[in-house]
Amino acid sequence: MKWKIVDNNTLIIEGNFFALSSGVLGGWKRVEFLFNHTITTYIEDPIEYIESLAKKFNMKNYFGLLTAVPMDKLAVVRVEDVTTFVTAGVGNPNEKIGTINIIIVVDGDMSDGAMVNSIITATEAKSVALLKSGLKFTGTSTDAIIVAKTGKGRYYEYAGYASELGKKIWMAVKKAVIESLSKWNNESV
Repeated sequence: MKWKIVDNNTLIIEGNFFALSSGVLGGWKRVEFLFNHTITTYIEDPIEYIESLAKKFNMKNYFGLLTAVPMDKLAVVRVEDVTTFVTAGVGNPNEKIGTINIIIVVDGDMSDGAMVNSIITATEAKSVALLKSGLKFTGTSTDAIIVAKTGKGRYYEYAGYASELGKKIWMAVKKAVIESLSKWNNESV
């Protein structure tokens, strides 16, 4: 897995992944690219926009997410064979305004059930991170997640919090959400 930020507004993660995405054009598939792109204006057609980004950066097999959070707020946390990329920003702390995008890459293999369960574990960790950050909500209306596995290395049957993989996902997501929110809050104060 290789990753970089392009044009100051697009995180691109390159590798050979089998992934699950809740984002636009999401679902299950084999992909070579995962990306998270910062938008600065309203997008009329998110599908067309994501497809145009993929074409611009020469990505054929991909999952992409859109965010209003600048990439300088990106937090990258690695816990052993789990790497988490998070952009988190919220508006008025009394409202569920903002977006939190989470990309989890497991440098290993996982059962389909573990991939699905990792979304639950990541969402619970995100919720705890928001509450620990002093917010009174557990997510926003535009949160999205991608879970990807390389298929190499260790095999994981489970990803619930009590499992070994689940604990790594929990730690990485929680830390990354808190870190990204901290970057967001330091700028917006």
